[in-house]
Amino acid sequence: MLTEHFVASIAASTRPNTGITKDAGIFFHEYQPFAAQRHVFKKSITAPNCLAVSSSHIFAAQDGKGVVHVYSREKGNQEAIVPFPERLHSIALAANDAVLLLGTESGRILAWEICSGRLVSTSTSHLQPVTALTVDPTSNTFLSGSIDSMIHVWSLPSVLSFSPDASRSPVHTLSTHRAPITGLVCGHSSTTANIALSISQDKSAIVWDYHNGQALRTYLLPDSPTVVTLDPADRAFYISYEDGSLQTVSFYDELQKATPIDILRDGSMSHQPIQPSAKMRFNAESQKLGGGLSLQLSWDGTTLISGHASGKVASWDIAKGNYVSTLASLPGPVTNLLFLPPSGFPSALEPKFKIHTVTKPKQDSKLIDGGSGLVSANYSLNVQLTSRISVPTISATNEGRSGRREFEEALTHPSFPVSMLEESIVELESWSAQPNGQVEPAADFLSFSSLDQSAGGTDNAQSERQQAELRELKKQLASLQRVQRTTFAQLSNLREEKEWLMTRERKRAKRKAAQAKKKSGIVNGDSDVEMSEAASSGSESVESDDLATSDETLSSSSSGGGKGLGNADDDNEHHPSE
Repeated sequence: MLTEHFVASIAASTRPNTGITKDAGIFFHEYQPFAAQRHVFKKSITAPNCLAVSSSHIFAAQDGKGVVHVYSREKGNQEAIVPFPERLHSIALAANDAVLLLGTESGRILAWEICSGRLVSTSTSHLQPVTALTVDPTSNTFLSGSIDSMIHVWSLPSVLSFSPDASRSPVHTLSTHRAPITGLVCGHSSTTANIALSISQDKSAIVWDYHNGQALRTYLLPDSPTVVTLDPADRAFYISYEDGSLQTVSFYDELQKATPIDILRDGSMSHQPIQPSAKMRFNAESQKLGGGLSLQLSWDGTTLISGHASGKVASWDIAKGNYVSTLASLPGPVTNLLFLPPSGFPSALEPKFKIHTVTKPKQDSKLIDGGSGLVSANYSLNVQLTSRISVPTISATNEGRSGRREFEEALTHPSFPVSMLEESIVELESWSAQPNGQVEPAADFLSFSSLDQSAGGTDNAQSERQQAELRELKKQLASLQRVQRTTFAQLSNLREEKEWLMTRERKRAKRKAAQAKKKSGIVNGDSDVEMSEAASSGSESVESDDLATSDETLSSSSSGGGKGLGNADDDNEHHPSE
């Protein structure tokens, strides 16, 4: 069964006697199949656009402060209180929830790697506080909106790069609005055709091609909008106003239905503002909801939920444009609403890593990474790898490996093989070893330029290691060959000794057979008997000599294969009759 949840946060409590847990600031609700409140997180006061939720944590920037409260979803309590050097006005998660973007009061954006503690700052491009942040589905680009009416487009890899040449300035600047930005959302496409949408207090909404920095369409609204959200298929957007009413604006209006051309991307239509139909605006005046502060769509795109200044969370039927019900009544203005991805799919993909605890940024002189180009010596990622690491094939001739690599196999076991750890230590030492005793700067993992700079030293170190390994292998091969020659010589001596012993045993058996015939009476007469006894005594003496010789041979063979063979030759010389 599919389960869908949403998270709501409030500003300062205005109704203390509501029966809700004291100091509650963030509310975890189940939306379907059974609408009910499931959990409460305490001690949080958030402004609009100051709440972010990952699969493991909830981040809440406190209203009017430079502090972020971090809550663990697994443990259900507050995990950390993270201070920052200035007040925060907006936050957003990026890069598979591994980076938290923070809009500051001075007009810059901070990027906090929550699994390493690294904190990076952009240039101060906004003149006033950053009130809106949004990230595109690829996490390669994010947009920031400010009270100064400007929207900046940023490259996240450039902001996070260790390279000193990486730009931490906006890629594009969108400057069509004439009043503070109140809402900013990004489309759901991972292609370069994706769109972004912004709303402003100048009573306008603009659709952007943010990759090229161009305005695609401008909508003139009847009132000042407070919040906006996009349809899951990017077919329409929904806005809320200060009077609590909502409005649907479809990209496929009557003008679009009359032509097969995509008017949204028609350059000739971009400068012609459009006024949405008033028929698509709806309200629930009898419910006394108050001004709309937050807005979210359900996963299937059929239900809209809105948070209002009265503390109510209302549900709306999009197709009919009607109020449905009040899902919750909270003790303060509902400033943020976030729907979580539904759970319960039979073949849901597991994340490749998990972040169990966040790493606080260090509050020292290196808090803001100004782009020195050096990786910090204590830089580390505190994550748990839960599945295979995808390594794409970059060769045009070699086929990708179908089986799992040794390192991937080791990830699924309780410990790494000793040989792999030793090889890793040797490789790390070769990276950091320097003739003057200094530590070599770590490479820039986000730039290919460092490969060219360190290619010469890496090749020399690899060549020396390969020559040392080759010399060691030659020594081992020579030792094995000596052992092999000695073993073959011993085997040859043992075979010859065995043949000599078998021949002597056959001759002894023949003599015994002849003696047995003589004793049975084949030879008659006294003289014959006397000759038989003499022959018998002679054969017994020979047999005793043979036994003595055999003992010497066995004793000598036990001391070595080559020596046993020499004794066997001596016995052949002493017993020519045999």
